[in-house]
Amino acid sequence: MAVTCLLLGTFGGFRLWREWQFHSLAARSTAPPFHLADLPESIGKWQGSESTENQLDPEVARFAGASEHITRGFFDEKTGERASALVLYGVAAVVYMHTPDICYPAAGFLRSKGPQTYEEEVPGLKSPLRFRWAIYSKRIAGVTRYEETYYTFLHDGEWLPDVSGRWKTFRYRPGLFKIQISHPVTSLSESGASGPCVDLLKEIARQIEARVHPGASTPEAAADSEVEAVPPPTAAASPAKK
Repeated sequence: MAVTCLLLGTFGGFRLWREWQFHSLAARSTAPPFHLADLPESIGKWQGSESTENQLDPEVARFAGASEHITRGFFDEKTGERASALVLYGVAAVVYMHTPDICYPAAGFLRSKGPQTYEEEVPGLKSPLRFRWAIYSKRIAGVTRYEETYYTFLHDGEWLPDVSGRWKTFRYRPGLFKIQISHPVTSLSESGASGPCVDLLKEIARQIEARVHPGASTPEAAADSEVEAVPPPTAAASPAKK
C-alpha cells in the first residue's frame, strides 16, 4: 500500500509539473514573435487602400482567440480588384476553430461554392503553402452579394487550412498565425488557385515567415535559409471577416 501511494503521489506530482509547464508555455506564447503592424501596407502588386487599417470589435477578437491582429484593405491599380486581409495571431487551441465555414454562416452568408483545398510552392517557405478557397453569398436588398475567401494557418512551421488534427501538439506548440483574405466577386465563376488574391496570400505568408525566422529580415533572406518551426515568442507588443 505504501508503494502504491508513493507511485500515485509521484505520478500526480509529475502531472502537476507538466500542467505547469504547458501553462507557462501558453502564457509565453500569447504575444506574437513580431508586431503584426510591422507587415508592409503594400505587398507585391497590391497597394494599401485609403482606409488601410481597421480593427475587429474587441469582443469578436477575444472570441476568435486573437492576442494581436490587423485587418487591411488592398487594391490592384492595374485591374481595380479590391480585397481585405485579416492577419491574426493567438493561442492555437482557440484560433484553429475559427474558419470561414463557421464565421460566414454566423453572419448570414450561405456557402455557394467549395470549399476547395490548394497547394502552392512559394519561394522562402520550407513547406508548400496549403490553403482553402470558397465562395459565400448573401441576399441584401434583393441583390445577391458574392464573396470569395482564402485562408490558411501557420503552425509548427507548416501552412495548413485545417489544423484540428494537431490538437495534441497545441500544448507544445501553442502559437498559431491565421491569414484570411476576402474578395468580392460578381458570380460563382471558378477562380480558386487562379484567382487574383492568391498572390496576395502568398506574399503575406512570405512576409510572416521572413519575420518569424530569426535570421531573416526580408522575404529574400528567408528564401536563402532554412525556415524553422515557429519558435515560442520572446518579444512582442500589440469577416476581412473573421
